[in-house]
Amino acid sequence: MFKNFLDLYFKPKEGWEELGKESFTIKDLYLKIVIIFAFIPAVSHFIGFTLFKNIYIAAINEFLKMAEQDKEQSQRTIEYMKALKEALLDNDITKELTIMMITYGFELFKPVVLATIILFLSPAFKGIKDPDKSFTVAVFALVPSWAAGAFYVVNSPITMFMLFMGTFYTFYLVFIGAEKVLKIPSEDSKNFQFIIVTIILYLLISGVIGQIEAGLTYRVLLP
Repeated sequence: MFKNFLDLYFKPKEGWEELGKESFTIKDLYLKIVIIFAFIPAVSHFIGFTLFKNIYIAAINEFLKMAEQDKEQSQRTIEYMKALKEALLDNDITKELTIMMITYGFELFKPVVLATIILFLSPAFKGIKDPDKSFTVAVFALVPSWAAGAFYVVNSPITMFMLFMGTFYTFYLVFIGAEKVLKIPSEDSKNFQFIIVTIILYLLISGVIGQIEAGLTYRVLLP
């Protein structure tokens, strides 16, 4: 499995073909992959908030300075950033650990969201409807996004670039997996249509979930 795991990210088409021959259960995928890789963004946030907090504080100060000149900036966002800055300055480990666990919980939920979308859409684009295979595509595809979360350690422009690249590669893997694992035909562009709709739905749902996560985090940051 490990060889096929690596092949998937260096040679996606061949990797998906090999992984498509194997059977994975949702439980196995969670225990062997999700709980490990989903922890990367969470622990990276914690390391950034503790070991590299000065970089985060500098970035927050820059944001607040720009926000003063931007009348359209959300007051809730400004309050959130101020609360985060205070927590970092106070070295409040309890709050930082709580934020890490909140982040981890929402990262654990990501494959459920993506797998549900894939399971729902696949039959509509002439693919198979299989919960285990849908979850397989979702989990293996999300690994680059989780791996890119390591860059949360240092809050910098390269962080956003790597997160974008990780997300881009995630959707590329879903695109290839749709054909190789879910058997969505590529001849009439069904797999292309499938990935476009998948991206739109995933981003919309992720936006809503992100607001919930931010709300919980903000409550933790309040005095």
